[in-house]
Amino acid sequence: MPSAKRKILIVEDDTNIRDMLDEYLSDEGYEIYTADSGTKALFLFTQNEYALALIDLMLPGLSGFEVIKEIRKSSTLPIIILTAKDSDADKTRGFSIGADDYVQKPFSLVELVARIKANIRRSEMYAPTAVKSLQMGELCFYPSEKRATVNKNEMNLTRTEFGILFELARNINRAIPKEDLYSRVWKQPYYGDDNVLNTHINRLRTKLAKAGAVQTQICTIWGIGYKLESPS
Repeated sequence: MPSAKRKILIVEDDTNIRDMLDEYLSDEGYEIYTADSGTKALFLFTQNEYALALIDLMLPGLSGFEVIKEIRKSSTLPIIILTAKDSDADKTRGFSIGADDYVQKPFSLVELVARIKANIRRSEMYAPTAVKSLQMGELCFYPSEKRATVNKNEMNLTRTEFGILFELARNINRAIPKEDLYSRVWKQPYYGDDNVLNTHINRLRTKLAKAGAVQTQICTIWGIGYKLESPS
């Protein structure tokens, strides 16, 4: 069987540039996913494993800088900044928050593809071993085992409960709409039935308390969804 295509996430609000990159990189053999805003980019980021991301800095809503910061909380995938900005301050800021490369508009597609290949090759050559644990305040996650502890006390989560809590923790102190949380965990559209999600949230609250959580709690944000609150 042929090997799976490497996935690239393109975050660009200019339709002409976005479509041009989509077509050109698809012809180069990549599987392309596109976003025209920072919010959509972060949603798509949770849905797939990408080989690389191309991110414009000037985006509606969340800026490219903010998107990079969020991605870097949980991923080391190569990130190339695409922007018309040409100041050393912007370049320095981009690299300081985790960008790997910087291409100024207008750019050569041939050069861009060469940079993409180089960044992916470097990433795959020096890929770190899988993260065994992630500490987030009182919580510690073990992704490969789908486990979580509170101050070293086991929570005994189901895989679904782990998925919900991990998604909330990745967005610590930020509200996640119910439909987004549901689609990320169950990998299917949300049709407005709150019962399933509410039941899991209530179980998680009970398990957090039973495991001894003091500073961490799941809050209901009425009309929106849920938020994991923690000082860390």
